[in-house]
Formats: sequence, structure tokens, C-alpha cells
Amino acid sequence: MEQHKKSKPFRFSVFFHNCIQIFKRLFWVPILLAAALGLWRWRNLTASYVPLYYASSVYRVTSSRSGNMDISTYGVYLNTSAAENLARSFPYVMNSDKARSLLKEQTGSSYLPAPVTCRTETTLLIFESTGMSGEAVYQALQNAVAILPEAAKDIVQSFTLEPFEEAVKPSVPFNKPNVRSSTTKFTLLGLGLGFALIFVLAYFRRTVHNTEDLHELLSTPCLGLLPKVRFKARTKQDRSVLLTNPQLEESYVESMRGVCFQLQKELEAQPAKVLMVTSTSPNEGKSTVSANLALMLASLGHKTVLVDCDLRKQDIKDIFKIEKASNGLVDLIQNGRAVEDELLSVEGSPVQLLSGDRVSEHPQNFLSSPELQNVLKPLRRDYEYIVVDTPPSGLLSDAATLSEWVDGVLYVVRQDYLGSFSILDSVQRLSELGVRFVGSIINYAERSTSQSGYGYGSKYSYGYGYGYGYGYGNKYYGARKDEEALSESENN
Repeated sequence: MEQHKKSKPFRFSVFFHNCIQIFKRLFWVPILLAAALGLWRWRNLTASYVPLYYASSVYRVTSSRSGNMDISTYGVYLNTSAAENLARSFPYVMNSDKARSLLKEQTGSSYLPAPVTCRTETTLLIFESTGMSGEAVYQALQNAVAILPEAAKDIVQSFTLEPFEEAVKPSVPFNKPNVRSSTTKFTLLGLGLGFALIFVLAYFRRTVHNTEDLHELLSTPCLGLLPKVRFKARTKQDRSVLLTNPQLEESYVESMRGVCFQLQKELEAQPAKVLMVTSTSPNEGKSTVSANLALMLASLGHKTVLVDCDLRKQDIKDIFKIEKASNGLVDLIQNGRAVEDELLSVEGSPVQLLSGDRVSEHPQNFLSSPELQNVLKPLRRDYEYIVVDTPPSGLLSDAATLSEWVDGVLYVVRQDYLGSFSILDSVQRLSELGVRFVGSIINYAERSTSQSGYGYGSKYSYGYGYGYGYGYGNKYYGARKDEEALSESENN
């Protein structure tokens, strides 16, 4: 129990692998966010954009009284005071009736074409105008300066405005946005948010990557990892993942051999003849594992029969490419046929197969029937191992119904395929029925996330032996030890 409480160390290889897997499914999220934010920013800049023009002019304020003063600093003081008075009273002067009358006389309008403001810096008056037209702001400055001396003479007497910096008619808006740069920034922001989401999902993604993950999740012995098989690109090549296929990678064969040795070790304490092979969901390779497990057990000298108990889809015959018509469990239970007469031979192997052509939409009636015991009874008598292939236990209740007739369960988990909670929920439902879990297998294993234990010693770097140990916890079994165990069992 203490082992479950320990926090698992962060593994970058697993995190990187998770990122790739999630990106394959959610690659459109960063693209969508980037396009959405980029388009939104572009529309926001272009649709609501109003061009604004800016112009300014600078005038020096000179008081007429300063010319008669002997002390120049006092004259500067008067000029500064006059400039401050003009800047302070400018809004009131321009809104006065006198100013409107002067504007009417000069321009024909009582209002400036654009708003004008005024501020002071010592003896300088700075006139500024902002508007939606370059011509309007230029004319507004010209008109304001033209009427100001007459309109403000009651406030500041005897002053003149000397041009210091003339206004220039603006031709380009000062607020023109950089649409490309801004849109690019928001597009990159969308990409960043999308990838951040993928990183978060990858960090919290909980799947089974190695034997340690599986043992921690299920607290059952993990018998080993079966590598993902890759065939060379040839036009005429048998691509069946079966031990009878001579073109199958040696790494897979040795891995299955290691699984069988581990299975035998687990059965030494509590023997079991009828082994049910199941998984959480389809596409985890459960039926292929069932077929290869039966083939390996038979090749090791154990009299083995493989029973296809997936009554909704009898596909074990297809795996072995057997086209001969045959009767399966549906026929045996319904018609009371003798099971010995219906077994099929598998080419290249002593294993026997029970698989038919008829399926059932309601397999519960057959799997829960007492007649099923009559089918299994002679098989228990004549065979050392009965490997039973069932539908996925996470989706259908067939495996749970069949568990009454079996001695143990071998659970197949595809590496990095399902969430840990889905696997745990399926296993718990079987455990509640009192089923004995003999062990579990990780299928479709790849080296990148299976820890550094892959050490087959070939270019594939997969499989059993040659430095790689099977089992869980601190139990490791090498190739020589397994060969010695097999030799001893044959001598006995």
C-alpha cells in the first residue's frame, strides 16, 4: 500500500510521447486557436479602425511692454505670464461669442473644422489638433492662430504671436496600425495556447507504459511486454502476427516465450487449466495474444486447446486463415455435439482450436448455460491448458458471465492506449466476481516509453532475455535461467 502512495517521478520520455500522441489527435486545436485569434485581431483592427491625423504649430508670445524694460529678466517674466494666461484661457476664448463671430467672418463657419488645444512651455504656445482629416486639422490650427490675438485681447493686452514652428499639413494618419505584426502576434499567441493545452493534457495523461505502471495500477503480476511488430515493406509477405509465421520478428517470439515461462511460474502455486484472455476494449490485440499464447504453450510440449468464446464475432479462424467449415460453442451447446469431433487442427502447430461459423446476438444464453460445462469437462480431462478468448470485458458482460467457468484471467493491456481509470474499472468489475487474475500483459510495447529495460540485443531492441528481465517488482528472469528451467522440466 505504501508503494501506491509514492509519487511517480517525472519521466520526460513518457511526457514527450504523450505530447506526440495527443498532438496526433488534437493537432487542429492549436491551428484553430491561431486562426481564430489571428482573424479576430485582423477584423478588430480593420473593422473598427478610424484614421486620425495630428498637426501642431509653435508660436512665441511677446508682450509689447517688455520692449521698454531695462531688465530683460522682467521682460521674460511678462512674456511667460502672458503665455500662461493665453494657454489657460484658450478653451474659453475659442468658445466665446467673439471668437465665433471672428471665425464666421473669416471662414464662413462659427466652428473650427477640428478641435484645437493649447499648452505652454515658458514663452512658447504649442497649438495641437487631432482629427479625421489632414486638411481639417491644418485649417483648424491656422484659423485658431489667426483669430486668437483679437479674441483674447481683453484677457491679455498688447501681445503678439511670432511663428516659431509652422504647422505642416499631415498626409499619413498617426494611428495607422501595423496589421501584419499585430495579427502575427495574436496568431502565435493562439498557437502557444493550443500547445500549452496539449502540454497540460500530456502531463496529466495517465496510461500504461511499462510493467511498473501496470503493476501499480492493478496490483497483479505483469508477465511481460509484447513488442509492436513491424514488417518490412514487401509486396508479398505474410503479415500475420502469429508464431507460425516464419517472417515474424524474433523479438516477438522470444517475448511470448518469456510470457509463457512467467505464466508457468505463477501457476506453480495455484494451478489453473482454463485461462480466460480478455482486455478492456477492442483493438488491444487480445485475440492475437490468445492465439500466440496457445501456440507457445503447445510448442513447449503442453497439450493445449484454444476456444473461441467470442460468440458475437468468431474471428479466431480468420487469424489462423482456416476456411474449413466448423461448429463452435453455439452449435455444441445448442445441438449437444461432442466437442472432440469439432476441434480443428492448426497448420504448423499441435494446438487444437474450437471455433465455429455461427454467431449469436444474445450470447448470454449460451455462456450462462449449464451445457457449457459439458463442453469444458472433456477438454479439462484431455488438455493441460485451455485458452479461452472472450470479448472485451470493459464493453460487454460476456467475459463476466464466462468467468464462472474459468480458473483464471489473463488481462491484456495495450500500451498507451486507454486511460488508467477505464482499465481499473473493468478489472474491478471482474474482481468483484471473485475471479483469480493470473497476470497481465502489455501489448504493442515500444521502447521509447517502456523504460530502459528493453535489451534484446538485436536491432529491434525488444523482447525477452539477453539482459531483459520479465516480471514485476524485483523479479527478473534471463534467457539462460529460463532455458535451464525448460531443460529440467523436460528431463523430469
